Amino acid sequence: MNVLAVGAHPDDVEILCAGTLIRYRRAGHSVGICVLTNGDLGAPDGDKATIAAVREREARRSAEVIGARLFLLGEPDGFLFDSPGTRIAFAEVLREFRPDVLFAPDPNDYHPDHRAASAIALNSLVLAASPLQRTGSPAIDALPAVYHMDTLALVGAAPQRWVDISDALGTKLDMLAAHRSQNDWLRCTDGVDYLDYATKQARLRGLQCGTAAAEAFRAPEFFPIHRAGSTLPGLDDQGDD
Repeated sequence: MNVLAVGAHPDDVEILCAGTLIRYRRAGHSVGICVLTNGDLGAPDGDKATIAAVREREARRSAEVIGARLFLLGEPDGFLFDSPGTRIAFAEVLREFRPDVLFAPDPNDYHPDHRAASAIALNSLVLAASPLQRTGSPAIDALPAVYHMDTLALVGAAPQRWVDISDALGTKLDMLAAHRSQNDWLRCTDGVDYLDYATKQARLRGLQCGTAAAEAFRAPEFFPIHRAGSTLPGLDDQGDD
């Protein structure tokens, strides 16, 4: 399968679903990561172009850890909107990568860019499947299975599916460690080490499903309906209701 995860900023995907992506890669599937903004607000000071360049290098190093294909749309950090331009740009990513599974941010996550990324991901599906909407690649012939990633700090609706990432947690942290500038910034501004943060969140989700560590997801409710859980690694026993 082709598995694509989309996030608003460099490191969003790694925090919330890197362990699941690692499981897909270990099973032989192709993985893509799409980052919608350039992350140029991700520092307490400095030149925005320099910050964006640093974050791009970090995103590339992270993707290289598991051999994921990286797509960078380069929208300005803090000003991500579900606009015609962003829909068309992401529709082209969908057409080029042709995912069987798509992970998107939760529509109610705390950051406005995260909420916009969620809308862009879902609202671009129809464009990607519409032959009359021209982009550089042909229209997709089937919609991917879609899952919303968890929210930060587990705030919001309860998840429906859990993926055991106990054996993938170390590699997930390696991916997060590639985003060094962000961890340095969070330590200074919030007193948070997000390697520790991500570990705690994974441990809590693991506690809920009886594993050492897990990531959690929800399936959006829209037509056409897909079998929720049938495309997630190790979740065929969790049912489809």
